[in-house]
Amino acid sequence: MEYDYLASFYDAFIDQEVYEQYLDYINKYSGLGSVLDIGCGTGNLSLQLARIGYDVVATDLSESMLHIVTQRAENEDLKIEVGVYDMLDPIEFQFDLIIASMDVINHLSDLEDVEFGFTNIFNSLKENGVFIFDVLSVEFIDAFDGYEENDKDYQFHWHSEKGDKPHSIVHTIRVEHLDNPHEIQIYEQTHEYIEYEKILEKVGFKIVDSRSMPERKIYVVQKQEL
Repeated sequence: MEYDYLASFYDAFIDQEVYEQYLDYINKYSGLGSVLDIGCGTGNLSLQLARIGYDVVATDLSESMLHIVTQRAENEDLKIEVGVYDMLDPIEFQFDLIIASMDVINHLSDLEDVEFGFTNIFNSLKENGVFIFDVLSVEFIDAFDGYEENDKDYQFHWHSEKGDKPHSIVHTIRVEHLDNPHEIQIYEQTHEYIEYEKILEKVGFKIVDSRSMPERKIYVVQKQEL
């Protein structure tokens, strides 16, 4: 899994302001209970929610990311359940809160997969449960074409170019700090915000709040009984 190679320096790319907005929304719209963190990365939100009393299940496609989450939780004596999970797979349990932060939705390949993933999440929320997620803006994705970065601290080269679908981008990252240098590719695609909102309504979600940031929009939606 591509993100296995980024796990050791993943946090260097995280926008703390986005996490703070998530925590504000969680405090405002969700009481203590069970939470599923989809695409948890190194566990920043999962750990914070566990600290304040949530029952946390942290999932990711990267086992290396989950290993870091487990170590961090053990260091603080926090109870967090971890597991590999793809949001296109059904979820066996129901939660009070589900979160998918930092571009998780933008890794889905098309709007059909977005609807499929949102439906899985809807079915896995308890009555009146809350789902909080973000998606990148089309302007931000389109502006990424031609992006270049060389990082001496973490020893990687990053290049981004337009993908083969509208508002898509392919990030090619060559990681040099490993014993065996490795090149990985990460694909992201986004859509106009109204397209996500149409799918949310179709699935049965009610939008209760949202915030537009320079590069993304964060949504707070609630499960409405069909």
